[in-house]
Amino acid sequence: MWFENAVAWLSEATNALAIAQLFAAIVTALATFALWRVTKVLAVETKTLAAMTSHTFVVGAFEPSAAGSGGFDVVVRNTGNSAAFDIKLVFTPALPDITQQAEVSDETSFEVSILIPGQRLPLSAVMYRDAPETKFKISVSWSSTPSSKEREQISYETQIYTGIGLGCDVKGTHEIANELEIIRKHLLK
Repeated sequence: MWFENAVAWLSEATNALAIAQLFAAIVTALATFALWRVTKVLAVETKTLAAMTSHTFVVGAFEPSAAGSGGFDVVVRNTGNSAAFDIKLVFTPALPDITQQAEVSDETSFEVSILIPGQRLPLSAVMYRDAPETKFKISVSWSSTPSSKEREQISYETQIYTGIGLGCDVKGTHEIANELEIIRKHLLK
């Protein structure tokens, strides 16, 4: 009996329209709630991503020098996505002095005022023969804004790698030029 009454009630056009409107309102409310939730999560993730992309990260390293296969440049590099200011780089023990005119100390320090993202700055040179097995502790500190008291710092150990023991030998531009000169002389004969 109740089923017949429900069918009769729904067969009236106004009642069926009211039920459809009620169903549409519920679906719209659920969709609005889902959209609000997704927008909130997206806003939080966007804020996190923005904070991560504007991060400064500075490292110091030994890189092969273009001057020759036994020479290495001491470089500082900003591998982050924002400028680094007031950079301090310390090598312990002290780097070998090529000129051998400076006093011997426990560490070698460098200071750089600013490095833009992706910038590489050579600071000094080291010959592999002067420190073949030496492990250097490198401490780098920097700030994200000029004259800031808040500083970030990292410390790590490294040594000079020539690549010779790994089966590769990198030639410097002087050595390549000398070899080209020898080849040119042989071609003229």
